[in-house]
Amino acid sequence: MISRAGMNAAQRYLLTVGMLTIGLTVGWLFATIAYADLGYASYRLHVPLFGDLALIGLLNSVAVLAGGLTGPLAWQAVRHLGARPALMIGCLLHSLALLTLSLAPAADRLSPLTAWLLLAGVALSGPASVMFNLAGPPLMMQLSGAAGPDRLFARSAALMLIINGAGSLLSGQLTTVWLWLFGDSAPIPPYQLNALSSALVVILATLPLVGLRVQPLPTATVVAGNRSFNDFWRAIRQGLVFVPGPLLISLGAALFIPYLSLFFRQRFAAPDTIIGLLLALISVTTGLATLPVPHLAARIGRLPAVVLTQALAIPCLVALAFAPSLPLAALIAIVRGMLMNMATPLFEAEALAQASPTHHATVTGMIRAAASVGYIAGPTLSAELQRTVGFTAIFLIAALCYTAAVLVNATIVVWRRGMSTSYSHFQK
Repeated sequence: MISRAGMNAAQRYLLTVGMLTIGLTVGWLFATIAYADLGYASYRLHVPLFGDLALIGLLNSVAVLAGGLTGPLAWQAVRHLGARPALMIGCLLHSLALLTLSLAPAADRLSPLTAWLLLAGVALSGPASVMFNLAGPPLMMQLSGAAGPDRLFARSAALMLIINGAGSLLSGQLTTVWLWLFGDSAPIPPYQLNALSSALVVILATLPLVGLRVQPLPTATVVAGNRSFNDFWRAIRQGLVFVPGPLLISLGAALFIPYLSLFFRQRFAAPDTIIGLLLALISVTTGLATLPVPHLAARIGRLPAVVLTQALAIPCLVALAFAPSLPLAALIAIVRGMLMNMATPLFEAEALAQASPTHHATVTGMIRAAASVGYIAGPTLSAELQRTVGFTAIFLIAALCYTAAVLVNATIVVWRRGMSTSYSHFQK
């Protein structure tokens, strides 16, 4: 069992996770709408080698790009500074990114220099997220010890999911509160007031980590020369088969997920409170839907469960493209979110089950990197498509990407069953 001191330390970590989650959810939920209201959809910024691009798309892409480019530096920071200081630095960077959003000027007061400074500030959330993803699991291992990491990991995941839903609901209400308090005399627009208050919450999230005592993890055995390289290459090969599916899904999701709130605003004139409630329901219902999925996996297998649920989500995405009313579109979006994401944890669990324990970190990193690749260019491409063909075509393109991902994962299932059948026949 975890000691009393360990429980207190774990609770302090969970407090940081809770404050960070609600701060990021409230601060960034309506960021795309804030960008649109500031006029960034029509503001074109010249990017060397790529020409003039919509600023709203660049702002939705730059964080993921910065996170990918700074990933190795973030990993070194976690290794040399330790998980707790790295997590505190991540909170600071997140806070600076939110502060940048809160101070963003309207497009008519924007120069190319300030546009690049705006991109640089928002980009800080990329390495901040990488820092949290890299520092969080090691810190939980240090806080829980060898006897009880499962409980802390589960509590952290559940807490993030629940607070994300609550934060989505709160964010929609806060914009109404700001308008009621300030009216037209607000110093900055309501969405940016959300970001400003969230920046304060995120920086305060570092306080529970101050003076937190952690147990050092055992030092890994160093493997030299060719053996180290061969071991790394073996890990790459074990994880490679699980990369195409998440990669294709990210290519499709990046086209519409960052703009889902903007879609409901533009097509159905949905108010902030309704958008916040809808996004909260998507998060909470998806979390609840994950609970019975292990029973489905026990009957048909992990990967077949992933293929089945994701395949059922594709017609929902097509239906969302043509939904005629807000209630119907909201219902379709909720069902789509549940079906597409409810079995996602099983995919990673299956990948790790097929890999050696010494390769789990590498395989996990490959899958998560593949799931992020689409967001490097997808939001920028989507901003251009919105100007020319609209959201209907974007949803249909995303559906094609999802279909390709399902076919790839189904091929893995068929191939593995074929291998299993051949092996059984050989044994006979």
